[in-house]
Amino acid sequence: MVSIKSSDKSRAASRIILTGRKLAALLALLVSSPFILYSRLGEKKERVDGIFVVSLQGSTGADDRNKGRLDAFKEKWRRSCGGATPPIYHCPGVIDARRGYGLTISWLRCLERAKQMDLEVNVIFEDDARLFERPESLSFCDAEKRRSTLWSGLPEDAFVTFLGGHDWKYRNADKEEGGTTNDVVPNSLASDFIIRFQETSFFFRTYGFAVSRHGLDLLLETIRGDVANGWRDEDGVLHTEFLSPEKSWYRVARDRGKKMYAAHPLIVWHEGGFSNTWKKDRGSITGEEVNDVGGGIRGVALGG
Repeated sequence: MVSIKSSDKSRAASRIILTGRKLAALLALLVSSPFILYSRLGEKKERVDGIFVVSLQGSTGADDRNKGRLDAFKEKWRRSCGGATPPIYHCPGVIDARRGYGLTISWLRCLERAKQMDLEVNVIFEDDARLFERPESLSFCDAEKRRSTLWSGLPEDAFVTFLGGHDWKYRNADKEEGGTTNDVVPNSLASDFIIRFQETSFFFRTYGFAVSRHGLDLLLETIRGDVANGWRDEDGVLHTEFLSPEKSWYRVARDRGKKMYAAHPLIVWHEGGFSNTWKKDRGSITGEEVNDVGGGIRGVALGG
């Protein structure tokens, strides 16, 4: 019989405990980050995007009409996607009495979390965003289709790309489908449609947008500045009593030689319901209603 010294037994036990701790940490990382799971298990898939949803469901002090809204988002996306919904990260909504601050701070926290995940593309939705029932939108249900039909065609000079919004217009309103276009070449996964990115000159009240890794730091810097110091309008007037984040984004894009794009056609529409911004019920908005002034696109609250 071989005799084992007590010191050897202690070292062996320490190695077992250390190994167990490492294994537990790795398992926790894999569970919390589905996109990391692929690379950790040695598969060829890489982290491409993250889908973050801002919702006041479960937030202390939120209006009771926010109950179940995140659950409704997941369920309605599950139905649209035929039962296969993409992984979704919940960003708890922030309550702030100042108009625009709560949502903007929620975006900031979402994007700070996305920064830590080091994703190629970061997607933010509000919990009332819904997929259009058309192939271009439904391609969003599948990670590989998002990569091939959307993210592979993002223009290099894009600052923020809008996927849905209330009130907006293309850069060149004289053309039926806008000015600058960047066509995504269809592949075998999406051979019957093309999603383009078209430059916009104005976009207000977005409920879905994407920012690439290359634009994330600048967007974080912009939002932090607005939250801390307020924002300046087109006339240079400083506002601190409310925020209008998209206007700041356009100013920064112009100053930094970037452009603001929208997916064409849009990916999501806004389902009617209680508005935490305006403290009242609002109708549904597709963002595709035609504005008879200037030839742009203006979101109209359908039904009121």
